[in-house]
Amino acid sequence: MGTVISHTVGSGFLWQKTGKIAVVLALLCLAFFLFKPITVKAGFYRVTRYVLKAQMMWQTRTWDELEGTHFIVRYLPQDDNIADMVLASAEKDYQPVSQNFGYLSQERILVVIYPTKQSLGRSFGWAADESAMGVYWAGVIRVLSPNVWVEEENPAHVRWVFESEGPMAHELTHLIVDYSTGGNYTRWFTEGIAQYEEAKLTGYRMEHDEIRRPDEMYPLIKMDGEFDSLENQNLAYFESYQAVKFLVENYGEESLREILDSLSKGRSMKASFRSTLGIAIDQFERDFKMWSVQNSSNDKP
Repeated sequence: MGTVISHTVGSGFLWQKTGKIAVVLALLCLAFFLFKPITVKAGFYRVTRYVLKAQMMWQTRTWDELEGTHFIVRYLPQDDNIADMVLASAEKDYQPVSQNFGYLSQERILVVIYPTKQSLGRSFGWAADESAMGVYWAGVIRVLSPNVWVEEENPAHVRWVFESEGPMAHELTHLIVDYSTGGNYTRWFTEGIAQYEEAKLTGYRMEHDEIRRPDEMYPLIKMDGEFDSLENQNLAYFESYQAVKFLVENYGEESLREILDSLSKGRSMKASFRSTLGIAIDQFERDFKMWSVQNSSNDKP
């Protein structure tokens, strides 16, 4: 495979100029922060996301490319046989997911196909044993080539497996949640929304054990800051899914959109849940955990 271009962008001269500009902008933002801290925090997040996305565009500038209505797919030559399928799958998922959240992308979304687990892992500095079929981060959807994980040779079967079990709907939902809220969301919330949307569109759900007692589940506050390091990852993902499914089934999908809208205004999760659902998030947690105990055995994939 080709070597991914270095993370260093531009020459030393460019970095010097960029550094000077960054200092001036930082001072201006700091002054503004004293008066509007929430606005500045959101602004910093959007700028950081934009810069990281631009960096990825630069790093993959020599890769092969396909353009669709809403996506740009970049890939290396060994994935030429599946690039159009990945683009078609992304375009297929875009309309229902974006309509569900009232989201309209202002530019084409970058999708990068990695030919190996190792190359996908290196793009994040992951350990060699980390594995994922897709990752959303900083405005970019990164997917592991279906050539690696789809154990089919018939092109029609490969397409069916990728569309029904692949990561596009899940990662696109993450992107929409991120852009809709300006990055103001918790990890369990976006994971729950992504799984809920994925299950609705493709029918795919993770395997999980039956939950017998509420105290078998992680506290939401623990999942906020320690999600990736939690010992039982299947439980963390399933619990996130259950929380969002409970929210939708008991309060309606509109409530989900209202919470996202509240978060987009810089409000906290606690304030957004309180204003939308009329209950404290602590009460919501107790309610959905009791509901999960009663329903988890009936919610098998």
